[in-house]
Amino acid sequence: MANESKILQIMPADGWSASFEDEDSVPLVCFALVQDVDENGSPVSSVRPMACVDEVIGFCDEYETYLGVERNDGEYEEDGAD
Repeated sequence: MANESKILQIMPADGWSASFEDEDSVPLVCFALVQDVDENGSPVSSVRPMACVDEVIGFCDEYETYLGVERNDGEYEEDGAD
């Protein structure tokens, strides 16, 4: 059975953008508190950015070209996901 991420809560992401290789920054739609299940069946929570890319709202970290998030004041924050 495929592991489905469960969104527990969403938070506004005003003033934040996602950075991708060879593309302009994309404004974030929201940050999502997400619950997944690890290989041992234990719940694991994380905060993941979501943006509208190619006319679809999805998790930024699911794109191979995703670099991280950036505050619109220009301060870059590298993605901490493994």
